[in-house]
Amino acid sequence: MLIDYAAITHPGKVRKNNEDAYLLSALDGDEPIINGPARSLKVGESGLLVAVADGMGGAAAGEVASREGLAAVSLFLFGHWGQLGSTRDREDVLLEALETAVEQASDAVLRYSDDDRTARGMGSTLTAAVIWKGSAYVAQIGDSRAYLLRQGVLHQITEDQTLVNDLVAQGSLTREQARTHPQRNMITQALGSPQPLRVVLSRLALRRGDRLLCCSDGLHGEVTDVQIQDVLTQGLSPRRSLELLVDEALAHGGRDNITGVLLTLNDPGLPLPKPGEALDLIHPSLTRGKGLWDRFRRFFGGGAP
Repeated sequence: MLIDYAAITHPGKVRKNNEDAYLLSALDGDEPIINGPARSLKVGESGLLVAVADGMGGAAAGEVASREGLAAVSLFLFGHWGQLGSTRDREDVLLEALETAVEQASDAVLRYSDDDRTARGMGSTLTAAVIWKGSAYVAQIGDSRAYLLRQGVLHQITEDQTLVNDLVAQGSLTREQARTHPQRNMITQALGSPQPLRVVLSRLALRRGDRLLCCSDGLHGEVTDVQIQDVLTQGLSPRRSLELLVDEALAHGGRDNITGVLLTLNDPGLPLPKPGEALDLIHPSLTRGKGLWDRFRRFFGGGAP
């Protein structure tokens, strides 16, 4: 699949450390890019993993949490999906691998926190997407986001796992009130939490010309969806589009670290969107716990951790 991409992370105007991180990984062997310079990625049968993480914690713990989480997701997916052969046409295996990769990443962050007292309580958000066989498979923890631009219209693919978003869902707050609420950054799910995770999984059928944006709240918290849509519809390169979005975030205060990964999907193998076509967005329901690991043992061998 032909994918043009760009990735930028910026500390913002207020914070000294940059606790955000991004990742791009061709899941069939290339070394993953974590906050590194862009390079050509050959997207093979196993697909492409892109992810954004926003770390939190004292000292440099947030930086460690975001990078440890991303590295753990990439490593698990390569070992338990990218190296598979005959099961590569199995969507359910990919979804299970993606969910378990997020849980393994959370465990890795928690172990690091337990081993290093200076890192106690560290955690991270995670928004990850695997682009495979014409679809995007998205996993969500926290309040980083994934957006899709199609036919000039911006769609928010993920839902923030935050206190204020829960209040919006309950009808106690409007979305406009949530944008300025003093507790808008209080997330209810994070990598490194000792509590069981609620990994939200989505599958989205892609169309030629789609643009997929994964970003931290340092971007979407400063730049409105209307502004994001305006930038992404200008037909600029992914790099220039991200530069403009970062500039907008800085112009609005740049109070947090700012990170984005933008993919432009112009592969001729993707079908063209139909006029007014609705998004084919599905939230799969997966069995968790022991049953999931029983299925993994059949495909990958070994036992539950």
